This record gives sequence, structure tokens and C-alpha cells, in this order.
Amino acid sequence: MYMIDNMSGVPVYEQIVQQTERFILAGILPPDAPMSSVRSVAAEISANPNTVQKAYTQLLGRGLLYAVPGKGSFVSPDAREKLRGELQKELSNIESMAAQFAGAGIPKQEILDAVERGYSALSQPTESSKTGKDET
Repeated sequence: MYMIDNMSGVPVYEQIVQQTERFILAGILPPDAPMSSVRSVAAEISANPNTVQKAYTQLLGRGLLYAVPGKGSFVSPDAREKLRGELQKELSNIESMAAQFAGAGIPKQEILDAVERGYSALSQPTESSKTGKDET
């Protein structure tokens, strides 16, 4: 399920965190969904298990996942709401950036087009959501 871009400059663990957040927000990983084991994700993306563990630890620390000893990690029941709350706080940053763009002479329509592209990218179904398979 994870698509890692080793050339992006973004650390692999952070890509796992970001993609997990997107999967939660999109409903691909619903509340209480089991997460794949660290070893299986590491094998799937050809990464060191410590890298995957670092991502899971970060997600656990933020309360987006919970662990059940002997069973693994699961998506927290309120993970989607937590992420939406975090994103809601980012709206003030968007307002500030829009003011900077306007001050730099970037046309409003270019900004709106960028927002539209962002929304369109999220509306594109992933392979797993098209097939109904959870590949985590």
C-alpha cells in the first residue's frame, strides 16, 4: 500500500507517517483497522524495520494508532477526528500564505487552481480502494 519515493528527499519514516495519515483521512484505514506488522511493511517497501518502527512510534505517540500487546497496532477510533482537528488549525497558515502570495503578485486564480489540484489529487482512488483490498 505504501509508495516510497527514495529520491524525494523526505525521510522514508516520514513518508510512511504522511501516507498513513492520508489513508486514515480517506477512510482506507478505518477506526480499529489492524496495521500491517513492522516486518511486513519493511519487506514490502524494502526498508529497514527500524525505519518503519520509527513511523509507527510517531503515529502511536500522536494517538493515531494504539497497540495491543501480542496483537499489533491498530488505528485509533478517533484518529480521523484528530487529524481533521490538526488540519483545521492549518487554515490560519493558509490565510497567511495567501496574503504573502497576493503581496508577491501571484494571481488569486493561480492559488485557487493549486487548491483545486490538491482536492482533485485526493479524490483519485488508490489501487487498494478500487479493488477493496487492504495492502497495508
